[in-house]
Amino acid sequence: MKENTKKLIIATVTVAILAACYITAKRVPQNYVQELGSRLSLPVFTFFVAIVDGFNPCNMFVLTLLLSLILSTSESRKRIYAVGYTFIVVVYIFYFLFMALWLNIMLYIGFVKPLRIAIASIAIIAGIINCKEMFFYRRGVTLMLSERFVAPLKRRIGYVARMVKTGSMPALIAASATLAVFSSLVELPCTSGFPMIYTSILTGRFIENSFTYYVYLLFYNLVYVIPLGVIIAVMGYTFKGKKISKETMEIIKFVGGAIMLLLGIVLLVNPGLVGV
Repeated sequence: MKENTKKLIIATVTVAILAACYITAKRVPQNYVQELGSRLSLPVFTFFVAIVDGFNPCNMFVLTLLLSLILSTSESRKRIYAVGYTFIVVVYIFYFLFMALWLNIMLYIGFVKPLRIAIASIAIIAGIINCKEMFFYRRGVTLMLSERFVAPLKRRIGYVARMVKTGSMPALIAASATLAVFSSLVELPCTSGFPMIYTSILTGRFIENSFTYYVYLLFYNLVYVIPLGVIIAVMGYTFKGKKISKETMEIIKFVGGAIMLLLGIVLLVNPGLVGV
């Protein structure tokens, strides 16, 4: 079966599933929806959204490219882990602060109907854009890493890779942290969808203790970096690695886009299904 035919089948099945979800969400009785939404476990929902968000092709591209270059120049597992986990810690902190900003915006405005509709619409549009990457990769409107940032990013990655062989450990950690900050900044269009959706749903759950919101954000971000942590552990242990492929990035963007579409439809049609 040709690749394009496989993609067409996947897209057709996905559209059919989303259409079925839309019809179901539209027709479910409101009292049943409220009961079902109240039973939705927020920790489980947080884990699900965070792990999907964690398979972020932009972060994976940077990390796998960085580790692949390091593996070609060094056999020091200690330095590989130092670079990789410094990258993860900084990404964790940056993403947490980014989500905390969204959280406070949502708390300030309140989960009013116009905001819910706006977020749902943005989620649907972003989901469609992400799904189209499987067929028209980086063509037209895209939420992938901008091409103008790729060359500067690769230069910084190359600098860190060279430092693994010659630089001191403190300098190496500092360079890794700087790379993580820069990559997090330029990747914002690629990563902003799920944080906006999740924080809007989180604030819609009307948690009495405001500190609990931040506990959920801490948990979300811990789950978010799990895929990156696994990549580092495997590549550091096996001393084998390669840059994430275009085909893999297409699949990840499509799956993430489809789930974003689903959440957008639920928020737009029947938000009670997610307990808001």
